Amino acid sequence: MRSKVESFDWHVGGLRKLYAFCQKARNDFNCSFAWCDMCCIDKTSSSELDEAIRSMFRWYRNSHICITYLPETESMDDLVKEEWFKRGWTLLELLAPFRMKFYGKLWVPLRPLHESENDKCDSILQEISRITRIPETDLRAFTPETNRVQEKMVWASSRRTTRVEDIAYSLIGIFDVSLMVAYGEGKRAFYRLMEAIMQRCDHWEIFSWKGSCS
Repeated sequence: MRSKVESFDWHVGGLRKLYAFCQKARNDFNCSFAWCDMCCIDKTSSSELDEAIRSMFRWYRNSHICITYLPETESMDDLVKEEWFKRGWTLLELLAPFRMKFYGKLWVPLRPLHESENDKCDSILQEISRITRIPETDLRAFTPETNRVQEKMVWASSRRTTRVEDIAYSLIGIFDVSLMVAYGEGKRAFYRLMEAIMQRCDHWEIFSWKGSCS
């Protein structure tokens, strides 16, 4: 009799993506363990969700490699159309890790592994910088703190989240502030984020930013 793992249909839903991710982590980067946000957070537990959201930046920063899958991308020319660059949470995923590898459609590396095992040290950052308006220096080695608030808010302003609170929660690590997670509070989450930033940054020009509505 086959085990439960062997009898899974890995082509169903997110299982196929999860299986491919684990294969890349093991085969391409010799990782014994892998963490994926789509299944490694128990969202039914408020305490675990709170800890995960507030620790997310640190987890990505301390990772051996961050593997990013861009299902609509076959070449560098397709990057501008990729939905990944329009999501709120992926701003953190882009800035936090020191090492990243981008995989396009059918899990083909955008840059061959023998040419680049870390796309944060590759020319691909030039195109990503053009798309996101984030300087290459920040893409390579971002420092989370409450400086340059206006600029960072513009980076996030055109990104979308499923829940309105995540507009604020996804920026906790980027500004390196502490904020309790309380889904259901709506837009108040963003007001609390601004209060937390102001406690560590007393420059009133933090409000002088604008961008397309997220």
